[in-house]
Amino acid sequence: MSYNPLLQNTPFPDVKAINPNHIEEAVDQLVKLVKEQLEQIENSPDDSFEALYTPLDIIDLQMERSWCLICCLQRVNDSDPLRIAFDKALPKMTEVELQLDQNEAIYRKLHSLAERKDLTDVQRRIVDLRLREMDLGGVSLQGKAKERFNAISLELAELSKQFEDNNLDAVKSYQLVLDKQEEIAGLPPDTLRLAAQAYQQSLNTKEDANTETGPWLITLEIGSYISFMEYSTRRDLRERLYRAHITCAAHPPYDNSKLIAKILHLRKEKANLLGFPNFAAMSLSTKMAGNPETVTEFLDELQDVCYHKAKEEYAELGSYAQQHGFDGTLQHWDISYWRRRMKEKRFDLNKEKLRRYFPLPKVLEGMFTLANKLFSIKIQRDDMAVTRWHEDVSFYKVYNEANEQIAAFFLDPYSRPKTKRYGAFVNLANSRRRLAEGLELPVCHVVCNFTPPLANQPSMLDFSEVTTLFHEFGHCLHNILTRVDYAEVAGIRGVEWDAVEFPSQFMENFCYLESVVKDISAHVDSGESLPTSMLKQLQESKNFHAADRLLFQLTYSYLDLQLHETFDPEDKDDPFTLMQRVMTEKGVLPPLAEDRCLCSFTHIFSACYAAGYYSYKWAEVLSADAFSLFKDSISDQQLRSNGHHYRDTILASGGSVHPMELFKRLCRRSPRTVALLENYGLVK
Repeated sequence: MSYNPLLQNTPFPDVKAINPNHIEEAVDQLVKLVKEQLEQIENSPDDSFEALYTPLDIIDLQMERSWCLICCLQRVNDSDPLRIAFDKALPKMTEVELQLDQNEAIYRKLHSLAERKDLTDVQRRIVDLRLREMDLGGVSLQGKAKERFNAISLELAELSKQFEDNNLDAVKSYQLVLDKQEEIAGLPPDTLRLAAQAYQQSLNTKEDANTETGPWLITLEIGSYISFMEYSTRRDLRERLYRAHITCAAHPPYDNSKLIAKILHLRKEKANLLGFPNFAAMSLSTKMAGNPETVTEFLDELQDVCYHKAKEEYAELGSYAQQHGFDGTLQHWDISYWRRRMKEKRFDLNKEKLRRYFPLPKVLEGMFTLANKLFSIKIQRDDMAVTRWHEDVSFYKVYNEANEQIAAFFLDPYSRPKTKRYGAFVNLANSRRRLAEGLELPVCHVVCNFTPPLANQPSMLDFSEVTTLFHEFGHCLHNILTRVDYAEVAGIRGVEWDAVEFPSQFMENFCYLESVVKDISAHVDSGESLPTSMLKQLQESKNFHAADRLLFQLTYSYLDLQLHETFDPEDKDDPFTLMQRVMTEKGVLPPLAEDRCLCSFTHIFSACYAAGYYSYKWAEVLSADAFSLFKDSISDQQLRSNGHHYRDTILASGGSVHPMELFKRLCRRSPRTVALLENYGLVK
C-alpha cells in the first residue's frame, strides 16, 4: 500500500501531501473497518457497555481522522479534482452511516444496556442518544420501507452537496467590475484596496489594478457585498448587486430552485416512513424544544415584542433619509446604506475608523488573554509542530493551570474566494477520548473569512467580524475544554442542536466589556487601544435598530419551520410562494417578486439547521441569560470565579448532560426569554 496521509493514525497528518486520489482508498479502508467492527459486535458474547462502545469508538476515531478531515478540506481548499473525489465517496459514507444506524445487533444490545442499573450517568446518556439516533436512522423499518428510506438518505446527501456546490459556484461566478471613478463613489479605501486585489486575483489578469485607478471587482462574497451595500452612493449599482444577491444560485448553470422542492419532498417522505406527520416533528424530536408548537410559541413571543418596533425603525430610517436628500420610498437596496449613515451620525462612530483599532493579531492576543482570565488556560502558537493546508493557517496548543497540554486548534482566518467556501465554522478534527494507550486530546479547525492583509498592513476586522471571531472561538472552547472521556458526548457532540449555539453566542457578549475591548484593540498606526469615548459610542450603538435584526432571524425561522411542517411539496404552490407569504406577513418590507433567497439558504438545505434555524434565537436566550453572571464582574477575581463555574458546568460537560440541566446548574434556575429582549434593548 502506498503512503496515504489519510490513513496515518494521527490527528495531524501531512495535509499538504493529501491529494484527491487518497480519498477513495481512505474511504474503502473505512468501509472495511466498519464491516470488521460490526462483525466483532455481532459475534461478541460480552454484553457490557465497554464491549459495545469500544468497537464503535474505533470506527468513530478513524471517521474523524479521514472523512471529517476530507469534509473540512473540501470547504477550505476546494478544487474540481477534490470535489469529484468527494462526490464519488459520499454515497459510500452515507451507506456506512446507514449500516451503523440500522444494525440490529447493536440496537438489541443498547436496549439491554438501557435496562441495566450499573451504568454511569454518562454511559446512560450515550445509550439513550444512540438509541434515539438509530430510531431516526430507520433501524425498525423492514422490507420495501427500509429500501426506500435508504434510497432517500442517499439522494438527500447528494442533493444537499449539490445545493452547497451550486451556491458556492454562483457566488464565485458573479462579478461586478467597476472601472470609472463615478462608480466607486462613497467606497472607503480599504474596500477599494480589496476590490482592486480581487480584480487581479479572480480574473487572473496581468493588468494592473490599484486602489486609486482600478479596475475594481465587487462580488457576492459576503464581505465585498456588505461593504458595497453600506457605502456605495450609486443607488443603481446597489440595486443591481442586491438583485444578484437575492437570485444567487437561482439560474442555470448553478440553479438550486428545482432542488428545493425535491429536498422538501424527500424529507417529508422520510419522516412519514418513521411515523412522523412531517419533517419538522421528526427534527424537533431530538431538540430541546421538542415539537413545532413549542417553537412557534417561542417565535411568537419574540415577534410580539419586536415587530411593531421594527416598523417604527423602518419609518424612522425613511424620515432620516428624506431629511438628508433622499427622494422616494426606501427599497431593500437602500436599507444598509442609510442605516449605516444614520448610525454613524447618531453615535459619531465611523465603521471604517473603528476597523483600524482591531487588527487581527491584537484581537487574537486579547481574546486569548480573556480565555486565560476566564478559564485559566494558556494558548501558544506553534506552527512548526504540524503541517498546515495553507500558509495563512496557524496552529495553537492549549495548556491548563498545571502547564499540561489539554487540546489544540487550527485557525484559518482569511478569505480565499477561489478555493474556500464563505462563512465561518468550527470543524472537529479529533474528539477527546480515553483509549487503552492513553488520553486523546481534542483538536478542532476554526475557519473564518476575514479580509486578508493588504500591502504592509495586517488584516483589520470591523466590529461584526470581531464578534464573529469570538463566536467561533466559543464553539472551539466547547470542544477543547471538555473533560468527558467518551468521544460520543465530548465537547459539542451529543448536545441538543438548539443548544449548540449557546457557548458561541455567550462569548460574543464579552466584546462589549471595557476590560476586554482594551485588550483586543490597538490602532494599526498608533497602537492605542480604543478610546473610552468610542467604546461608549460602541456600547450605545449595540442595540441600534435591534428589533429589525431580531425580526430578520425570526422571519427566516418561521420560513424554515413552515417549509418543513405545513408546506406540502406535492401541492400546487411552490416553496417560493410560501416564502413570499411568510416574509410578507412576518417582515416589515415585503420581498421582491423575483426574490429567490431560498436558493442560497444553505443553513437548511445543505447544513444541519433544517427545521432548526430557530436554534440561534433559542440558544441566544440561554447565552444572554447566562451572561448576566458576568456583566457585573468588576474584577479579574470575579471574572475568573464565574469563568471557572461556567467552564466546569457548560464546557466541561459537553453533551454528557442535557443542556437544560447544565443551565440550571450554572444559573440555579430556568432560563428567561426576557434576558434576550433585554440584551437587544427591547425591554427594561
